[in-house]
Amino acid sequence: MTRYSYGRKSRERLATVKGDLRRALERALDYGLMDITITQGVRSREEQERFFAEKKTKVHWPDSRHNILNGGDLAEAADAAPYVNGGPSYNYNHCCFLAGLVLAAAAELGVTVRWGGNWDMDGEPVTDQDFQDLVHFELHS
Repeated sequence: MTRYSYGRKSRERLATVKGDLRRALERALDYGLMDITITQGVRSREEQERFFAEKKTKVHWPDSRHNILNGGDLAEAADAAPYVNGGPSYNYNHCCFLAGLVLAAAAELGVTVRWGGNWDMDGEPVTDQDFQDLVHFELHS
């Protein structure tokens, strides 16, 4: 089994994410089935508004789970991409495989995670929604 580990930037980004989601993302990597990079944890106001303008999100600041207020909290969302051939992959198949790993890891840990490929969590991923964010994972209560 291949042993993967998060790089420095991914570890820094993971450090901005709440513990349950962080543990699920760490466990997904521990399966050794795919290398993963964390592309975002906490998102600043400027980043959130830029992503909104680029249609990469549907919400303004501070309505994303990537946004934190009052300085002391951690983000409830992270963007994680498959790390393939030396860089992040946004390939549909790669992202769906990663989602399976993260959701399985979350279930194993007893954590409920919502994936941006199945916003309504109805078990029918991708086909029943109009906004796809296949690298987005967030805590769900």
